[in-house]
Amino acid sequence: MLRILVINEVGPHVKNRISILFEQIVPILSKKNKIEVFWLISDKFSKKEVINFPCEILFWKDFRTAKEVIEKTNPSLIFLMPGQSTIDYSFLLTARFFKILTCGWVEGTPMFTYIQNPKKRLKYLIKKSAEKKQIKDDKSSFKSIDYIRKNLFFIRSARALRISCKNIISDLYQQFLGTFFLKVNEIKSRGKFNCNLLLIENEFSIEYGIKNGLLKDSMVMVGDPNYDLAFLKSKNSEPETIRKPNVLFITVNLANQAQSNWSIDNQNKMLDELSVEYEKLRDNFSLNMKIHPVSDDFNQYKKILDKHNSHIKLFQHENIYELIEKADVILTTATSTAGSIALIMNKPLIILNYFNVENDLFLNSKVAIDCNNISKIKECVNDANLFNEKNKTEIKKFIKKYYGEGNAIQKIVNAIENLVKSKGIS
Repeated sequence: MLRILVINEVGPHVKNRISILFEQIVPILSKKNKIEVFWLISDKFSKKEVINFPCEILFWKDFRTAKEVIEKTNPSLIFLMPGQSTIDYSFLLTARFFKILTCGWVEGTPMFTYIQNPKKRLKYLIKKSAEKKQIKDDKSSFKSIDYIRKNLFFIRSARALRISCKNIISDLYQQFLGTFFLKVNEIKSRGKFNCNLLLIENEFSIEYGIKNGLLKDSMVMVGDPNYDLAFLKSKNSEPETIRKPNVLFITVNLANQAQSNWSIDNQNKMLDELSVEYEKLRDNFSLNMKIHPVSDDFNQYKKILDKHNSHIKLFQHENIYELIEKADVILTTATSTAGSIALIMNKPLIILNYFNVENDLFLNSKVAIDCNNISKIKECVNDANLFNEKNKTEIKKFIKKYYGEGNAIQKIVNAIENLVKSKGIS
């Protein structure tokens, strides 16, 4: 029996990289082992939500310590995100105490470089701390309150393991520095967040992981399962010569991910301007818009488009792979998972940098066209295929460096099976 405890911020019904991963690996692992999955999250959600694999949902706020959760679930493997999360770190310490296997996921694509200016960084984090978490079917709480609760959970968990107050204070201070993206003591961090198995996305992840308290000996490079299908489709994706290109505009959740001048007002302003501009250009190309499945409000977008009698087609929950496959050019506002999928599928990328995102990865790496004004969209669309052809070699190098070479799911399954087999778990 393989009992897996998953530590994640959100429930398995939310399509993030961890839930997508487990949807795919649980059926494969179940062929050789009987599996039970326990999913520990921050906030309660509606029982009506659909979960695509069997698991028991737990809420860390219902427990005082990580030890209590482990005693309830008796896991043989704990899956977590090693790093600055105090909840994940609480379980990593507790797992080591009870000699329970740990498996960590190390994200490999730095979508945006951290804010370097200390004053800007402080201002940004104060602003974020005053925001409320958006929790469906439950009362929302301020992110700053949630941050305090997580630290209290860590303190209780550490005390339950009889860790000294001195070490707890030292850990909290290091976590605080990490939260504010300040320099931490690399010697003290060495091996601090290490797991028995570290699933590494790409070449960049190795260097990044070592600098942030991980050990290379535990690392297995697997790639990112979010892109497996994109790699498969890229083999059959060839650019077509057509008179009227089909452009897909993919929005990005910038509210919590980047330093930019994004705001709801600026977003609405951009949509107004885009709607007006497209009516002048719709004889040159067709334009569809895929908005973010979680952070964007479909009705608000539709209201603005209808105000302009816009011919832009609006999508939200449709299959992103199918939309990208039908598109000839991708227009987006910043680096994102969807943009990465499009890049792997050989689609030319245009970054409409309307919100002045700092240090965007695609633009810094020169794998996308920089469109700094809505009035230049037509010109950029016309140049898109030629741009991809000229930069084909650099784009391929970029894809290998940040996304690997595909088949990530099978590599992850193999790594987990080898880990549990080495410890005699079946």
